[in-house]
Amino acid sequence: MMKVRITAVVTALVCLLLPAAGQAASVLAQLDAANKAFAKAIMAGDIDYLVNDYTDDGCIIAPQAPLTCGKDAIRPFWESVVGSKPMNVELITQSAEQEGNLAYATGELIITDAESNTHKSRFVLVFKRVGNAWKLHVDSWTPQ
Repeated sequence: MMKVRITAVVTALVCLLLPAAGQAASVLAQLDAANKAFAKAIMAGDIDYLVNDYTDDGCIIAPQAPLTCGKDAIRPFWESVVGSKPMNVELITQSAEQEGNLAYATGELIITDAESNTHKSRFVLVFKRVGNAWKLHVDSWTPQ
């Protein structure tokens, strides 16, 4: 009888945990795809894509830069980055989790600048679901 109860409890726990694990993998895949599209937009110089990837009140917390919030302030930030003509931008999403309409991702940012210097940073991104899309709500990174 005890063995049956233990088996039932283990089965119930597995059933509860599997959807959560699947959801974590799903949000990781979604945010990784969003990050790869963002890096591609930087390389393509697509300022409109970059700006529209943020929530209306989204913020950038960048090293050695003032807090930049709202799409009107975000646009010149990305114009400056794109204007610096990076040779390569890579966002490697290492982890992600979701809770309701908010999710976060952590990972590594690697930028090769116009002079072929490589700059590595770690990032924490907070995304907010707007309609059916994940939009950047807080974009923050720190050099390694």
